[in-house]
Amino acid sequence: MAHLWRTVALILLVFAALVTSPAQARQNAPITVMSSEATPDFPNQITFALSATSSAADIRQVELLYGATRNNALRIVDLPVTPGPTVALSHRLDTQVNYYPPGTEITYRWVIHDAAGNTQESEPQRVVYHDQRFPWSERTARNVTVYWYEGGTTFGDDLMATVDRAITNLRAELGAELAKPVRIYVYATLEDLRSALQSNSVEWVGGENHPDLGIIVAAISAGDDAEMRRIIPHELSHQVLHQAIENPYGGTPLWFDEGLAVHNQEERDSTFDEMVTQAAQENRLIPLEALSSNFPADPDQARLSYAQSRDMVEHINDTYGEAKLQALVAAFAAATPVNEAVQQVLGRSIDDLDAEWRKEQPKPSGPAPDLAGPQEAPADRFSDPPVLPVGVQPPVGAANPPATPDDQPPVFIGWLESLPAWATLSAAAVCCATGILLLGTVLLVGLRLIGVDKRV
Repeated sequence: MAHLWRTVALILLVFAALVTSPAQARQNAPITVMSSEATPDFPNQITFALSATSSAADIRQVELLYGATRNNALRIVDLPVTPGPTVALSHRLDTQVNYYPPGTEITYRWVIHDAAGNTQESEPQRVVYHDQRFPWSERTARNVTVYWYEGGTTFGDDLMATVDRAITNLRAELGAELAKPVRIYVYATLEDLRSALQSNSVEWVGGENHPDLGIIVAAISAGDDAEMRRIIPHELSHQVLHQAIENPYGGTPLWFDEGLAVHNQEERDSTFDEMVTQAAQENRLIPLEALSSNFPADPDQARLSYAQSRDMVEHINDTYGEAKLQALVAAFAAATPVNEAVQQVLGRSIDDLDAEWRKEQPKPSGPAPDLAGPQEAPADRFSDPPVLPVGVQPPVGAANPPATPDDQPPVFIGWLESLPAWATLSAAAVCCATGILLLGTVLLVGLRLIGVDKRV
């Protein structure tokens, strides 16, 4: 029995040593982090600051690792260090260059090395890059936090009611809900919104969605119920779908993502119906396959792309039911290629699905418009001389301008240039041989005349 108790005690001591050794090692480490903090100043910068000391040797190297928490990736910054037993360092992250939207949660930590070979890695810390310029009110429900600063509690009630309806509808439609938190920043004016966006954003944008970060920013004036019912369900649809299918190997086709978002808007865009009808009659509908990755840059074509995408999602929902819609989401979540997923779930190819939907549209009134495609460049495209400012000479090596009539070569030269290569080479060889023969004859005659070859 005594032997058994000694064995149990030994096991407990070993277990206790394994459990406590990491913490004890940190306490006994020669490098100590005295302070570590990050101070956001939206929209300009985040300042990271560190104070550390080493009891063993001078600190010679410090690295800052930071990045958006949701991205699971960190950037490494090697900070300049003046060696010493104690260091106080800071790093300014310019967020006008390295943009983060308001509400982004950032994780950071430090790795410190001293001259004795000791290394200390600090515990990860987190900071929220909040837009502190406005007196935000906030509410949280169903994993969504909404921030707003105008309109009071009434506007806040309306925002949260819209969020609740959108999440409920998406759960019923897709069988999915938000597993990770989402933050929605509602700016009262477009000017305020633009001040929170990246500096090179287009002027007409009314909001942005960052599904990978769980961030939505939008401009909605207090009392603008139509815009609220349009943009909140639309952007939440992107967030729910992104979380439902999130994987490193694939995603959804753009027509499915955008079509689902437009379909879920409480404020339906009636102009889309007219737009699709007119495009069908004029034989201008965009092939579904072309809407899988990017929408056209032309604004009218882009709007038609959104309209067709919405109609296709509604066609799938009405024809095959919500169960098939959810099965498509599951297939995309499994990183199934788009064509294979559609064939597997709906039993038809992308082209067949497109043709099936087109049968529901008005018949074309004529042939498809003749849209100019790529053209072969003309052979004489470089024949014209370059247009240069007055007084500027052509650069060295530049092509000579076309010859004027006075500069045209003689007819004989033109005839020679027209001969094939083999004829030109043969003529050149004959001319060279004849020249050598004539030169030898002249030289021999000359030598005889001057008596160089006379015998003594």
